[in-house]
Amino acid sequence: MIAKRVALLVGVAALAGAFAPPRTPARSVAPRFAAEEDYLCDESVERVLEAARGELSALFGYEAENREVGITGTVDFVGIEGPNVVVRLGGRFWHQRSDVLQRVGAYLIERIPEICDVEIEDPAQLDDADKAVERAQF
Repeated sequence: MIAKRVALLVGVAALAGAFAPPRTPARSVAPRFAAEEDYLCDESVERVLEAARGELSALFGYEAENREVGITGTVDFVGIEGPNVVVRLGGRFWHQRSDVLQRVGAYLIERIPEICDVEIEDPAQLDDADKAVERAQF
């Protein structure tokens, strides 16, 4: 009797294994841009910021199609203050300026890990007053 129960349990376990999802081997997770990390200096910040203008092109007005619809936003490197990078925002953006600053900051920090924060040159550059006027007109 016990032998039948053991055989039944072994058979059920084998059957359950046939319907179990396949196991995927564990992968080691490496930093996304480990090969592209750079150190904090003016030249590397300029180079990474130029790459951000290309990869995040929908945020800025560097391409003709964006300028055609009124997106003229620019981001410029101002300087390095300790572990912080200072940038300047200009022109008109489709997104809120604070969101643009956050996306650019994340892009820079991901590629230059020495950066602690990305700051704006002047807090007035985060003012989206022109968008509030446009929304009120519609």
